[in-house]
Amino acid sequence: MIWGEHMNLATIALKNLKRNFSFYSLYLASISFVLMVYFCFISFSMNEIIIEKISSDGRVEMMCDVVAIFIMAFVIFYMFYSNNFFMHHRMKELSIYALLGYRKVDILCLLTIENIFICLVGTLVGILAGSSLHTSVTIGVVALLDLTIDMEAVPFINSQAVGLTFLFILAVLLTLTLSNSVLLLKSTLLDLVRLEKKVEKPIRPNIVLSIIGIIFLFSGYALALDIVRGSQSFWTTIGFSPIALLTLILVVLGTILFIYSFVPFVCQCVKNRHKILYQENTIIVVPKFMHRIRSNATSLILLILLVAGTLSVFGATTLSVWYPYRTVERIIPSAIEYRVENKQQSKQALEELAEELTSQEYQVQETNLLKITATSDNLPDEYSISGKEVRTPGFECMSLTDYNTLLSSQGKESSISELSDSECVLVKYRPDPQNSDLGAVYHLDLGNGATKDVTVIQTTLDNPIGFANSIATLLISDHLYQSIASEHPDQIAVVSINGGTTRYDEAAYMILKDAMPDNIYLVSAWQRQTEIIQLNSSTYLLITFATIILLIATGSILYFQNLSAVTYDRNDYEILQRIGYNRNMIKRCVHRQIQIYFVIPYAIGILHSIFAIICYKSALMDDVLGQANEFIFPVALSIGIFTIVYVIYYQVTKYSCYKAAMN
Repeated sequence: MIWGEHMNLATIALKNLKRNFSFYSLYLASISFVLMVYFCFISFSMNEIIIEKISSDGRVEMMCDVVAIFIMAFVIFYMFYSNNFFMHHRMKELSIYALLGYRKVDILCLLTIENIFICLVGTLVGILAGSSLHTSVTIGVVALLDLTIDMEAVPFINSQAVGLTFLFILAVLLTLTLSNSVLLLKSTLLDLVRLEKKVEKPIRPNIVLSIIGIIFLFSGYALALDIVRGSQSFWTTIGFSPIALLTLILVVLGTILFIYSFVPFVCQCVKNRHKILYQENTIIVVPKFMHRIRSNATSLILLILLVAGTLSVFGATTLSVWYPYRTVERIIPSAIEYRVENKQQSKQALEELAEELTSQEYQVQETNLLKITATSDNLPDEYSISGKEVRTPGFECMSLTDYNTLLSSQGKESSISELSDSECVLVKYRPDPQNSDLGAVYHLDLGNGATKDVTVIQTTLDNPIGFANSIATLLISDHLYQSIASEHPDQIAVVSINGGTTRYDEAAYMILKDAMPDNIYLVSAWQRQTEIIQLNSSTYLLITFATIILLIATGSILYFQNLSAVTYDRNDYEILQRIGYNRNMIKRCVHRQIQIYFVIPYAIGILHSIFAIICYKSALMDDVLGQANEFIFPVALSIGIFTIVYVIYYQVTKYSCYKAAMN
């Protein structure tokens, strides 16, 4: 008898899924997509062959563990949210089962069987798609990092990952069943009938709370921007942690008050303006939004924080990868550079390079830097770290002619045409918007008790020599340079190679590396860029997994929330059709209703994330470029990618809501 009842419930569950396939289709697709990303990540983290290649210090393994917990938490959150949505949507149907004599245990079994079918299909699709995605990711990482891996040794489907995925889904199903049982046991038959129609009382707008919310938001943004003042900011004078916590609290409280008070206040103002209210769309959308803002406010706040968190993490990670890559232009301005430690070895290395690169036109320039000690009341920050002096005060002096020639070979234009013997130009390591070094007088020690005073008339970020060989370069006139050089001070000979494809060529660097294996000063732009990609690619890949999960969660919540609202209002749209609204007018009403719920989280979330990324850049990134566009591009790229996915979800939601309103 019990077996027959279970078979009967299974038949009903299959018929329900088949009859409502269009309604469940996006849910199934979302579950499959989420599990595809999850399975791909688990397979990647268990791929010992590639993990051994990209991780040498255990950092990748540690990040895999952290991101795995993060992804699992959001998969559980998403499935719980989706389950609660469908439970509330189907309460009327479940109440009919109760009226027909089905016990709550039978209804719970029915829901569990449906969840098992959906999760089983989603898991199977996710495993197959995730295996394909894992193979593609592995091939991409191998190609990007130029790794030597036998792809045939990497299984298409990782059996350990399959077992872990099924255990995880089983745990989720048990938890969902427990959650559904609690909801059913607490609900009476009357509750089941009324729960789907239950609507919160509308919020009464409060002008005082609205103003407080705006003040909180602007105060949080102002504190975030204050960090750009550097040592004079509250972040430095008071402390990073307390100001960061205060900023976070202000923004979160401001967001809550903004949604609960300011948004309804704006709607109330629109409602009181009859010329604006009495429009074919406004008169329908605004009252509905105000009537439901209490029940939807929590979801809107959650979505705002989800969007802000997603973009902050993704934008900061993109910036962390892009910025070091771009700073190679300053860290190693020439294609290849090294300090001459053995003249004969250097000569032989250059001859070997010339033999191999016969088809390329490149320039080799040797520059002699004069090491001069100096005293001053205003020495640059380049001489100290955390307030402790780490080197003898002094400079590597370069003649203006050598500087201009070297800059020209690097494809740059010099802004310095001439210098007198009493003038100098300081090459800065970090940007100095306050020009604190202008006018500083340096007393150069020429030897034998003689000194020469030079005044800083200009600072520049166009360093001709890489920071591995000179971090305190001082440009002086040719005449002064010759005078100092005649006293035979300590000199550093630096060879710079530019032109052709040497900046992007592995071969040129490897020739010199083989010829001078012990020269620790040998650096190349290609070598540094490759190193940055290798160090950051795994981190970026892991963060991308987490970002995709966040994107799916955000888009799916918006989809189900809007579809639920439109489905609930289907009778209202039928009434509108009877009083003269045509299909296009109803579509515009639905369109405006959807726009509100998509635009608010998107706009405020992006605003939050921009200020968060500003804090991240100013506090944790060493700015050596001083170019705003280098900050804008990676942030705009992450926002653009997010926007594309967001718009896709918007279009899918709009299409589904049109169908729900018209059927």
